[in-house]
Amino acid sequence: MNVEGGSGFRVTLDGSALSFTVAPGESILNAARRSGHWLPFECGWGSCGRCRATLVDGDLESLFPEAPAIDARDVRRRRYLMCQSTPATDVVIKATTIDADPPDERPVVDHVGTLVAVRDLGPDIRELRFALTTAGERTIAQFRPGQYGVLELHPDLHRCYSMSNLPGTEHVEFIVKRYAGRPGSNRVFDLRVGDQIPIELPYGDMWLRDRNRPALLIAGGTGISAVLSLLRSISVDPRWATRPVHVLYGAATREELVCWDELQQLIERLPQANLHGALVQADNSWEGTRGFVTEVLTELLGSGDDHEWAPVAGVVYLAGPPPMVKAVQDVLAAHGIQLDRIHVDSFG
Repeated sequence: MNVEGGSGFRVTLDGSALSFTVAPGESILNAARRSGHWLPFECGWGSCGRCRATLVDGDLESLFPEAPAIDARDVRRRRYLMCQSTPATDVVIKATTIDADPPDERPVVDHVGTLVAVRDLGPDIRELRFALTTAGERTIAQFRPGQYGVLELHPDLHRCYSMSNLPGTEHVEFIVKRYAGRPGSNRVFDLRVGDQIPIELPYGDMWLRDRNRPALLIAGGTGISAVLSLLRSISVDPRWATRPVHVLYGAATREELVCWDELQQLIERLPQANLHGALVQADNSWEGTRGFVTEVLTELLGSGDDHEWAPVAGVVYLAGPPPMVKAVQDVLAAHGIQLDRIHVDSFG
């Protein structure tokens, strides 16, 4: 039944004595985490499907019916995404695992972010810098380069943005773009210095793996936020000094190819690193590739015999809008690069 005078419903974990209360409009995944019960998860926004659990008893409501990982077959089997489900009654769910401690790579914490600086990088592209507090105390940002946070822009409006800075400080930085007709991007652009919003982090699986292998970092548009964090980490790690690193970055125009100068500076610190740019609309001053980032990638992968880049030996980190990510994945597949070597950050 409804508990605590209408403040939420009770979720019981099947096969155990564990239970917790979910507030109205709160996801089961977040309520479980805040109660000290860690269910499986990765993305936190309905894309990966790792947080699926079986509904044994009761009814659920969807917080995001269009979530990419929602599958009609799963619904028929009463399997739901815990990151995008909230109870409509008291419920019993059966999860694949339940842990008392967070996963090492995703120790998600609820922060309050205070916007302390805004920097315009390009047309409708900004860098936002937030100071973090937790329970009223300044907090050190714990995440792995390449991961992202979930920003609550309104109680019913959450958006994911990748951190562009390095962990270990009391700040996080995001590179964001305004898209016409998208409430999330408009709302984040309306934020002013001093505004406060809830921020959950870290989420995502695109963090650096084997440092003994070459790395290929690919960014499209504001996917550069995650790739910039990765490259900043690589540039200060002496273990990467002897490893090939290629950074591919594509945008529509030169003005939208933000942070290019910093990328060049970071690349110069790495003896075996190269930076490749692609513009769809380029003027005569542009010396890089004219076209899509997939054209740079195809050319690079075709040159593997000269030992600059060994496609089957490297690890790929890919961030950008879904159409670009899909096109890049198709090129990688055509060159025999296995899925377990590709780590992706894709948001629409």
